[in-house]
Amino acid sequence: MSDDANQSIERVPGRPVRERQIGRLGRLVLKELREILRDRRTIITLVVMPLLIYPLLAVAFQRFLFTSLASNQEPVYVIGVGSEIDQQMLARQMHAGEASMSEQEKSLDSVKSGPEPNAAAAAAKKLLGGDVGKIEPDVTIVAYPDEDLQRFVADSSLHVAVVHRRDRRKEDEKGLQTPLVWELIYRAGSAPSEAALHFVESRLQAFNKVGLDAELKRMGVVVALPAATERHPVGYAGAPNFSLAALIPLILVLMTVTGAVYPAIDLTAGERERGTLETLIAAPVPRLGLLLAKYSAVLTVALLTAVVNLIGMTITAHSSGLAAGLFGPGMSWGVVIKVLLLLALFAAFFSAILLALTSCARSFKEAQAYIIPLMLLCLVPGILCLIPSLEFAGWMAVTPLVNIVMLARDLLEGTVQTGLAIAAICSTIFYIAAAIAVAARIFGTDAILYGSQATWADLVRRPEEPQPSASLAAAMFGLALMFPTYFVLANDLARSPELSMQSRLQVCAIITIAVFAGIPVGIAAIGRVSWSTGLGACRPRWAALLAAAVLGVSLWPTAHEIFLLSERLGLSWLGGGRIAAAEAILNQFKTVSLAVILVTLGLVPAACEELCFRGFMFGALRSRVSGLWTVIISAILFGVFHEVLSSGRLLPSMFMGLALGFVRLRSGSIFPGMLLHAIHNCLLLTMSYHREALIGSKLDVEDIAHLPLSWHAAGAVGVAAGVALLVWATQERTTVNSVNSV
Repeated sequence: MSDDANQSIERVPGRPVRERQIGRLGRLVLKELREILRDRRTIITLVVMPLLIYPLLAVAFQRFLFTSLASNQEPVYVIGVGSEIDQQMLARQMHAGEASMSEQEKSLDSVKSGPEPNAAAAAAKKLLGGDVGKIEPDVTIVAYPDEDLQRFVADSSLHVAVVHRRDRRKEDEKGLQTPLVWELIYRAGSAPSEAALHFVESRLQAFNKVGLDAELKRMGVVVALPAATERHPVGYAGAPNFSLAALIPLILVLMTVTGAVYPAIDLTAGERERGTLETLIAAPVPRLGLLLAKYSAVLTVALLTAVVNLIGMTITAHSSGLAAGLFGPGMSWGVVIKVLLLLALFAAFFSAILLALTSCARSFKEAQAYIIPLMLLCLVPGILCLIPSLEFAGWMAVTPLVNIVMLARDLLEGTVQTGLAIAAICSTIFYIAAAIAVAARIFGTDAILYGSQATWADLVRRPEEPQPSASLAAAMFGLALMFPTYFVLANDLARSPELSMQSRLQVCAIITIAVFAGIPVGIAAIGRVSWSTGLGACRPRWAALLAAAVLGVSLWPTAHEIFLLSERLGLSWLGGGRIAAAEAILNQFKTVSLAVILVTLGLVPAACEELCFRGFMFGALRSRVSGLWTVIISAILFGVFHEVLSSGRLLPSMFMGLALGFVRLRSGSIFPGMLLHAIHNCLLLTMSYHREALIGSKLDVEDIAHLPLSWHAAGAVGVAAGVALLVWATQERTTVNSVNSV
């Protein structure tokens, strides 16, 4: 009875199998979320901690500012003299010297603008409601007997003692005379005493200068100083100052990590310790679906933690008046949203790493032992961003965790570089895919599920039987390895100014072979992937090769127009400096033979990139998704790789990726795509090499913005002929595959 009922349910129209699986996964995700959100430890981490920590941090920052201001409050100098007459004389001379110094500072400020107040001073001024600029001391001059002055200075009753001593004027000597001498007694090594000494000396020197200048004017004598000095104030805008904005990424990363740790442990090691994991495995849901449900729950809690913490921090900063003073214009709501998106990327990556680690644990305590080193490791990028002189360099853009923290710091400070930002985001997305793939591989092993002994070597153990294609996990791991490796090597080694242009091209070719051919082939060899089915290294039909050659000659005008379209859409970040650099590189090409250029930039990238994207990646994707989605996803990956390395190539590279993926799908081989890719590259390189000759010829290419309509017409005819020939050549193969799939 129940079986018949189940069969009737299975046969209900409008309820396909995929829809039922999605419904089960949705219910499983909701079940995991309900269990996590009901736990009071999650509520404490998610709600209570942000409500307490950020007001306390705001109070601490304000206390820090008040304390720093208190240390710079108006100093009090107590100066002792020997008599009331000396008291009046010293006060008059110091007052005159003070007036002279004030006049000099005003004249200097009128010629040269002084430094702008830094962020801390601006915040303190806003908090206190007053000016925190120049601090004037409070000077008190008291009279004591001469024999007591030195003792009072020694016991800190006086900062400085000034003893009046007269020297007799020598009539037989010419030059500068000093009839009045002030002997200054101070405590050596005492900062307050030495500061008072400098204060008195500077005023008396200014008084002497004023008196000497008046005497020279009375005598009508003009005297030039042999070695004058002049003060030149320098602002702090160019100096690497510590910014409290650098603390925000560190705090947010730690809070996001804290929010994701407990759910990850409870949903894996916690369920195994309670004995509920095996029951969950028996549910009619694939193991990968179970992992994705748990991953969605952990990611949701991590994102909620990030959102609550970021909102709490933003509201606290704005309500306490710290936002504008401490963080400047970077703490705007638009920047807050961008930082939140970066935290979402970080949370997605860290959640997958946590699931991979906690899936190996057999108990809650063992999982905590695995996670403690990871949390300590997360402190490193946060501490790095606190270094003022550390700039967001190329290698940081592809370093996990470091790229998100440094990019968030630059966002808050308003100094983001677009190229590095794109590299950081793309690399993090690849790392997320690789981490999820590794977590799925670990979670799906029987040793992990049922508690038997397992090692990390199980992840890279070669299968006993040959595989038709690489697994999706292996493909994601390969992407996460290839992207940062090629980004760093191509930007450092291949563009080194110490190398000649020919050496750069040769190094670039070696890097391309090592990354786009070496890594996929190595992973395929470890996984026993078949060369014919997994990499597409099989013999194609001659008509497919001919069709690929026709397409290689005909597709470049359309690709050129797509590049111009990306410029109009603002997707190309080419400024005047980069255009000039590109022109300089084209001029340097003339020092290298055309054959070297065609081999290093035309043939080698064509063969290696096709082996990677239309061979290794295409085979892994094709085992999971349909042919159409395989072509689209591989084209997107192809475009992203080219965009990060050269701005403005996303759309044209995706267009070429779609064409190459279509050829690979129809022909079943990577060799027609290699031929198409090589012809396309070599044709463009040859035209760039002979650019001046083409412009001076009668081929109607004077307009460098758009190609002539006749060229586009010829290209369209060639594309139509190539597609028709390819469809005709592969029609029989496509029919056979359709019959086999049925």
